[in-house]
Amino acid sequence: MKNSMRRAALTVRLAFAERAATKLRLAGWVSALALAVGAQQMSAATITYIVGTCTSGTQFKTIQAALDASPAPDTVEVCPGQYAEQVTITKPVTLEGIPGSQNPLTFGGEGIGSLAQIILPDDYTANVTLTDAFGDSFPTAVAQVYVKNVIGGAVNLTNLDVNGMNQSAVGSYFVGVVYQGSSGTINHVITSSQNGTSSIGFGMWIEGGSSKPSVTVEDCSMHDFTASAIFATGTTLAPNLTVTIENNDVASNAGANSDVYNLVAEAGTNAMLSENVVNGGITGIYIDTPTGSITGNTVVGSGTGIAIASPDDSGEEGTGLAVSGNTISGSQIGIQLVADGPSVTSNRIFNSVTDGIVVYFSVEKSVVENNVIRTVNAPGSIDSTGTGIELKCNKTSSSLVHSNTIVDANLGYGDAPAGFTGSNTYIGVVTDVGNCINDAVSSKPSAAPPLKPLALWQRQ
Repeated sequence: MKNSMRRAALTVRLAFAERAATKLRLAGWVSALALAVGAQQMSAATITYIVGTCTSGTQFKTIQAALDASPAPDTVEVCPGQYAEQVTITKPVTLEGIPGSQNPLTFGGEGIGSLAQIILPDDYTANVTLTDAFGDSFPTAVAQVYVKNVIGGAVNLTNLDVNGMNQSAVGSYFVGVVYQGSSGTINHVITSSQNGTSSIGFGMWIEGGSSKPSVTVEDCSMHDFTASAIFATGTTLAPNLTVTIENNDVASNAGANSDVYNLVAEAGTNAMLSENVVNGGITGIYIDTPTGSITGNTVVGSGTGIAIASPDDSGEEGTGLAVSGNTISGSQIGIQLVADGPSVTSNRIFNSVTDGIVVYFSVEKSVVENNVIRTVNAPGSIDSTGTGIELKCNKTSSSLVHSNTIVDANLGYGDAPAGFTGSNTYIGVVTDVGNCINDAVSSKPSAAPPLKPLALWQRQ
């Protein structure tokens, strides 16, 4: 009987011990889980620094000091005000101006308030070496905001005013924002006054690299520059930069005889340009790459509205570039096609001075169709004096160039090769098709393509 009672008591004690051990193990699991969740929350927490004193947080006096602080910030918010510094960014971050309540600025109808303004300091330095797809050499450039070979994440800029204050970066390229080998988005940023004497000024210079970055520039405003609002280039002829340029407002404040190419997508890029409004300059949009698209843009008062070139100057080009749905008004020439391959379709060209479209090479791959060209006329002339589509005596297939509507011009087609007819609509046109003299199917001396922008700037 006693032995039975001892065995029963032992059984009870063992059961209690097992329950205690189970509770201990469960507590350990809960503690480990809590530590893991805590670590996850710590790793997910973002670090935000403040430049200025307009809001609470960890505050810094300069943008560069906040960017260089440890631990590295995820976001740097900049109070409205003026900051005289050159900013270099080497890590993923969002650099964001805090909108103020006075001096409201507007992008596309959206009020964003007064901005943090980055100006070039008096003691500026040349701080970046620029590169392009052709291996050209440039003077060391002065950059106001330099995003330098950032990997592992994006650099995003928003709500900033980058103002060159008409400074003269003597003997240098002068750039508001440089992205070099880095991905990110530039949104609601103003660049202006990169236009001092003795310097070649750019609003933005966006450069590819071995990491094949992707950059979007959207809802920005660029004005008062001496070379280009946005210059995008790969660093090799094989594309190593994807760039999207959309919904921007560009005003060069330079006439059609200036050296300004407003938006440039050079060789080595896969470029998408859409819904931009561009005013003035020798060229509104210049593209020198076989892939991408130019769609829905409005170009006003440029020497050439859109110029399409080939990287090696041979005229041979891929067929992956589409130029469609653009509106061009008041240019000397609406569209220059200096390549065979891109499609030029459904564009609307109004009030050109000399030509609606000029074709500089034989057309064996390009498609030019469904464009509307209206009123090609020199200023002050009573009669229509210009040409709808100038073929420059180049071999051109009627099956590739057709279904265009030409209104109020002297010639529907000028210098067409023998046998060219096309199926087009002519209204108020003196001569539908003007033939090339002697039917010579070769480029005329006047058909030399326009000078590439870098070649033009490097002569200065």
